Amino acid sequence: MAELESKSAFVKNSSINSVGKSGRRVAFEIPFENNHQSHSPYHNHNIETPVDEFDTGHYHPCCLACCAWSCLAVFIFVVIFLFFGISYLAFLKSGMPKVNVRTFSINKFQVNYNSHKMDANINLGLKFSNKNEEFKLLYGPLFVDVISEGVKLGNTKLKGFSQMPRNETDLDITMTTNHEIVNNYAADELKSDISAYEMVFDVYISGNIGVQMGGLHMINVPFLSTCEQIKKMDVDYGRKPECDIKMFSFRPSTN
Repeated sequence: MAELESKSAFVKNSSINSVGKSGRRVAFEIPFENNHQSHSPYHNHNIETPVDEFDTGHYHPCCLACCAWSCLAVFIFVVIFLFFGISYLAFLKSGMPKVNVRTFSINKFQVNYNSHKMDANINLGLKFSNKNEEFKLLYGPLFVDVISEGVKLGNTKLKGFSQMPRNETDLDITMTTNHEIVNNYAADELKSDISAYEMVFDVYISGNIGVQMGGLHMINVPFLSTCEQIKKMDVDYGRKPECDIKMFSFRPSTN
């Protein structure tokens, strides 16, 4: 009986010692792991950070998508606007009329050399041709200037008019200039050219022009028709020199 009690006590002591050793080993390993984690240079890479802190300063995917679609929409709008703008300008350019100088004559040209003033009276004939077959041209008020050798022979303003497709319109203009200040030397040069039938002159026609197709009226655009270095002799012989036309241009200053 005593032997059994001693064996039982021995077994209990062994169990207690075993549990104690196991407890000491666990107590030893846990600090070791904590110590390893606190001193490891790579430990910070494995630390979990809250999602809110990680996303601070970054845009939400929905905002990025909205921004991308907005930029794409603006880009498409600009491309469409440029396409229609270029097409419209090409359409207007194809609808520009043809302008020719039909006639030109000087009825009066007098210079007062003492006062440096000039009086002149000239006749100018222009031909406007609408070469299109589908739409009508609408002209706003037109401004006409005639210059030769730096001398302003005349200027006038014409009322607006319309022109049907495949139509030619002749304009006969009379311009009178009184007491225009002139350079005596330039006036002498011009008188000599007139006497020698070598006169050369420039005509500038500026204003607005529009297009009408049925009930659709296109926006008017400014234009400038320049007829430079026209020889009076060519006009007298009926050659009808052609003028150059540019859109979005204005007549030069006559000051």
